[in-house]
Amino acid sequence: MADYLKLSLVTPEKQVVNEEVEQVNVPGSEGDLGILYDHASLITNLRPGNLSYEKDNVTTELIVSQGYMEVTDNRVIILAESAEFLQEVDRERAEKAKSKAESILGKADLGEEEFQEAQDDLFRAIARLEYTESK
Repeated sequence: MADYLKLSLVTPEKQVVNEEVEQVNVPGSEGDLGILYDHASLITNLRPGNLSYEKDNVTTELIVSQGYMEVTDNRVIILAESAEFLQEVDRERAEKAKSKAESILGKADLGEEEFQEAQDDLFRAIARLEYTESK
């Protein structure tokens, strides 16, 4: 019998996941991380990308935006700006978001905050498109 981690994934709008899982794979800001039972405590930033978790030989995949992850006492808490299950990604909407962000980033007179917001939107759109394309 496998040992389980308690996974909680929350966005500002809702609790997306709250269940016991065997493994969590996240897009950390410094690289991808795999979290198993008895993992050392850690706090890290997340980058937009593919998050997956495994339970009973079933892998569930989501696309997350930037956020934070804390691992402690076999509990994984993820706070993300947005999260959507891979099968729920709207490719047309992601393409439009990518084009809009690229257009904004092409402007010469961007303020730092506007630049950061457009860059975040672009990274999130690219992550949504990359992972839905490969499925």
